[in-house]
Amino acid sequence: MPKLKRSITLLEATMFCLCVIIGAGIYVLIGIAAGHAGNGTWLAFLLAALIAGCTGLSYAELSSKLPYDSAEYTYAREAFNSRKFAFGIAWLKLATAIIAAAAVSLGFGGYFHNLFGINALTGAILIVLISIALNIYSVEKTLKLSAVFVVITILGLLVIIFSGFGYLGSVNYLDFTFGWSGIFTAAALIFFAFLGFEDVANLSEETKNPSNILPKATMIAIVVAAILYTLVSLVAISVVPWPELAASTSPMATVANVTLGASGELLLNIIALIATGSTVLALFFAYSRMIFGMAEKKSLPSIFTKISKQSRVPYIALFSVGLATIFFILIQDLKFVASLTDFGALFVFMFVNLALIMIRYRRPHLKGHFRVPLNVGLVPLTAVIGFLFSLYMLTTLDRAAAGASVLLLMVGMFIFSSYLDK
Repeated sequence: MPKLKRSITLLEATMFCLCVIIGAGIYVLIGIAAGHAGNGTWLAFLLAALIAGCTGLSYAELSSKLPYDSAEYTYAREAFNSRKFAFGIAWLKLATAIIAAAAVSLGFGGYFHNLFGINALTGAILIVLISIALNIYSVEKTLKLSAVFVVITILGLLVIIFSGFGYLGSVNYLDFTFGWSGIFTAAALIFFAFLGFEDVANLSEETKNPSNILPKATMIAIVVAAILYTLVSLVAISVVPWPELAASTSPMATVANVTLGASGELLLNIIALIATGSTVLALFFAYSRMIFGMAEKKSLPSIFTKISKQSRVPYIALFSVGLATIFFILIQDLKFVASLTDFGALFVFMFVNLALIMIRYRRPHLKGHFRVPLNVGLVPLTAVIGFLFSLYMLTTLDRAAAGASVLLLMVGMFIFSSYLDK
């Protein structure tokens, strides 16, 4: 059977990570977040960055010690010594990741409608089909194209920052319109904007030196995203009053319309289209590999290990991700889909942070190229913070999304018990 090719470098891994992170979150959800946090939206971004940073450190150490695809499955199995529970965690991560791809696709559809007047649902399904085609064509070209797209996306954010720099100081940034509860609710939603740092762990079997490269790529991407997001959110609420920002279906384009005029709005619509499209492209790349990795470990049917001979792509896994994404696109409720994604991701992150603590005690001699700083004995304080913040943030999210996520977890464990636990 052909194997995946080890060719990914530090630059490619970092750009891939940024490509997943910097997409629909900042270009779409900043408006929704402003409706909950008002002028304190910037602080909500910082809180979300803190959670992402702490959890990112846990992923960095774990990917250094256990550099394999199907990362969350591997970590949970090593930590809790249960294939069933590990499958449940990986299943929930996979399901919410596919839902995330649906949310980003809906964001793409919104900007596609703004530019071309074509139905947003049509645009969302179109980007799914394009992403499948590009991923099938070539691994190397997909990564290079993702790198080009992320540079364009970052340039778009820099345009917003510099064009709106003169507006800074025009509002009271400590006026927490909806109090701290609003800040935390917004941070829970905004956390979606940071999702993607964990996906780089699923590139382990295609990275040249995964235990060294992947931790570095994870932390570089989180730091870059946190700085850009905080600056953009400060500019956005300075340029456009938060109620207007909250009501906009394309908030970044609304900001650009004020700072740069109609031409600026057109430019940001184009860049936002690229940003959301490239995120879908990268998500399909990562999660087809996650399915492939789980199938390799016999936690999914072996059909998902099939690789195309020419491009060496797990094509059955890729098509499965595409079909499932289209199913969730049909819900057409961006806020609910984002909340569902956030609940599943926070639940998984809670156990990934706990897994790092457990693995340090269960396998103290397991070595890697990276170790989380700030430790008390074998306990990494950042993992404790990541665990507690994730647990708290879960309580701030939509109850319907929480119920749906728990149902997804139960379905996954039922499937494993009934069909896969051989």
